[in-house]
Amino acid sequence: MWKVIFSKRASDKREGRMIELTTKTIRLLNLFENITNVRVIDCFEDGDTVYYIVEEGKAGLAIGKGGYLIRHVEKLVGKKVKVYEYSSDPAEFVKKLAPIVKDVKVLEEGGQNIIEIKIDKKNKGMLIGRDGEKFKILKEILKRVHDIDDVRLK
Repeated sequence: MWKVIFSKRASDKREGRMIELTTKTIRLLNLFENITNVRVIDCFEDGDTVYYIVEEGKAGLAIGKGGYLIRHVEKLVGKKVKVYEYSSDPAEFVKKLAPIVKDVKVLEEGGQNIIEIKIDKKNKGMLIGRDGEKFKILKEILKRVHDIDDVRLK
């Protein structure tokens, strides 16, 4: 396991915070950066999918024309690849992760950072996903990138 100290390229909140990256994750990160020429802020695997958080404004470059670069990375990695664009503002980041949300509030309760998401009832299932998988991934990404302790749906 490698311990990585985040530099200023991520966010000021993350500076000095450490997460562990395996050798495999570092290889995935380097492969993606070399193929797309886009800097990755965070990368992690969940089952048969690899999630990449790329610099703000660079998601289109990472995906490539007609999705060519993503398909190429998927072939090399042998897994599905999802790319999300970073934002230093947690509320804006949530809107980039899940464009179907209506409103996002960032709260602090008892020393914990909490995100409250307002969404239409008809779209709630799309955000949560089967067996809560999509919601679990959303929480994981927010925890890793913005140190959010809890996410609530309204």
